[in-house]
Amino acid sequence: MKREPDGKVIEQFYERYFDSLMIIACSYTRNRDDAMDLVQSTFLKALLSYEENGSFLYWANRVMRNDFYNQRKKQSKIADDPIEDHHIESGEDLLDDYIHNEEKNRLAEMIAMLPEKYRDIMIESTYIGTSDETIAKDRGMSPANVRQIRSRGKKMLIKMMEGEDERS
Repeated sequence: MKREPDGKVIEQFYERYFDSLMIIACSYTRNRDDAMDLVQSTFLKALLSYEENGSFLYWANRVMRNDFYNQRKKQSKIADDPIEDHHIESGEDLLDDYIHNEEKNRLAEMIAMLPEKYRDIMIESTYIGTSDETIAKDRGMSPANVRQIRSRGKKMLIKMMEGEDERS
């Protein structure tokens, strides 16, 4: 029988993983308030369902990703209209409080702009450090396919950076 975590354990996990979860949530939502809501709605779910035989951050991201896409599906059904990213905040406002390094801030903002499959794999690889084999197994694809998607995602990021540098 699984033991429920006590308040102290919950607080310790929250303090330890909050910044990382906010970065990941910001990459999904592209909005600070929505990211905070997503972290709040998924943190306890992740902690209560965590099996303690792997990375909590990896597990929390899986819970968060599923929750995010479920929320999007519900919103699109309610609105009867595809969800648009019309509420995107600037990258500086969005992540400055959570990422202190300017290059990481820039990278996180650009990862958030990638198409869904590239963004998800980049988040799992970059922020969580999940192995290609684990990502492949979770997604029902080969590790070579994961590497190819990540490589294409990196190329997209490089093009974004080059385009940004040219505008500067």
